[in-house]
Amino acid sequence: MSNEKLETRSDVLFGKLVPVSGNAGTMEGEMLRAINKIIYRKYNDGDYFFTGYGCETAGPAHSFLIQGCPLSYKLKPIFDKTIDDTSNYEKVIYEVLEIILDYIDSRNGDYEVSDVDMYDFESMFEEEEEEDTCWECGEEDFWCECE
Repeated sequence: MSNEKLETRSDVLFGKLVPVSGNAGTMEGEMLRAINKIIYRKYNDGDYFFTGYGCETAGPAHSFLIQGCPLSYKLKPIFDKTIDDTSNYEKVIYEVLEIILDYIDSRNGDYEVSDVDMYDFESMFEEEEEEDTCWECGEEDFWCECE
């Protein structure tokens, strides 16, 4: 299925299952909220859940999807395909979206009430801290001898 069709399906369910703020109140809504967070961060700022600032912005959503939801066993191996090869990141996140959408549809409106919040999960990856460097010589500020 095309990404555009998946986004249309997602938008309908998102409007139904995900409130404007806070956790979704259902497991299915929280799963949809989490994958949409990952997709949004990718296209808004180029964030990947496993590196740099993406560890903070998309990392908790990823951790929830691979540790705290009913599809974790299925989603983890799919997400793992992106860590060493970012060229397939878009394909992978839309594959995960489709699995989640199919799962939600299979529930036929019988959603699992839940107070789980994706932000209760910590990123499994550490954000890389950038070293401050001297604009003149390019050395790390700690080692720079420019005055």
